[in-house]
Amino acid sequence: MSQVIHAPKAAAPAQRRIAIAGDSSVASRALLNRDGKLWIEHGGERYLLRRTANDRLILTK
Repeated sequence: MSQVIHAPKAAAPAQRRIAIAGDSSVASRALLNRDGKLWIEHGGERYLLRRTANDRLILTK
């Protein structure tokens, strides 16, 4: 009798929710992952916010 081994399911990406008041600010380190990136969905499109080697932020479509 043969045994079937199933690969473990990939974990769903962690979702973080941050409530921001109208005049508040949020430190970029609270939003960006350890690679310095954050995917943003807006109006049915995906954008990438990333930190550059010069410690600046760039938003690209």
